[in-house]
Amino acid sequence: MNALTNLELGNALGVTPQRISVLKRDGMPTHSVEAALAWRANREAARKAHAPQVDATELDDGSLAERIRKQNEDVSRARDIWRAAMEGGDPNQAKYHTQFNQATSKLLDLEAEQERRLILSREYITAKEAAEAMRQLTAEMVNRLDKLALDVAEACNPENPAKAVKALEAWARKTRSELSADE
Repeated sequence: MNALTNLELGNALGVTPQRISVLKRDGMPTHSVEAALAWRANREAARKAHAPQVDATELDDGSLAERIRKQNEDVSRARDIWRAAMEGGDPNQAKYHTQFNQATSKLLDLEAEQERRLILSREYITAKEAAEAMRQLTAEMVNRLDKLALDVAEACNPENPAKAVKALEAWARKTRSELSADE
């Protein structure tokens, strides 16, 4: 059997030829697309089977957020000390700069850990999910805006609800127009 080229496999699997090279080194078969797909599916299944099951409540008891807050303070303090040393010509300014860099690095590590935990707890959603949620929310808001006049007209003007309906409908049309102009 002839092996498929990296380009052929890449096109079939939806990855770059460079990624195919890496996958081949990892043991992916190249004699057919089906074999390559099966190999990748088995590998993904094995990865998921060995992935630790994470309970979102165990990811952070609030202490990580507190550590990040304190580390932000430490970074600010280290930056102020370093700047004062630079402005004052302090011979230890290199040491203070190193301390500032270390504090900043630690902050970045803590923030990366927080992001990792959020991802594991599924607190992040995809852009596609967010866009769909926004579309649904906007549609619900527009529907409520359309019903506003009839729902509240009598409470706004008990003696002449029809007058209130006209005023509220005009306001709703104006508001919809303004909102759609901001898109």
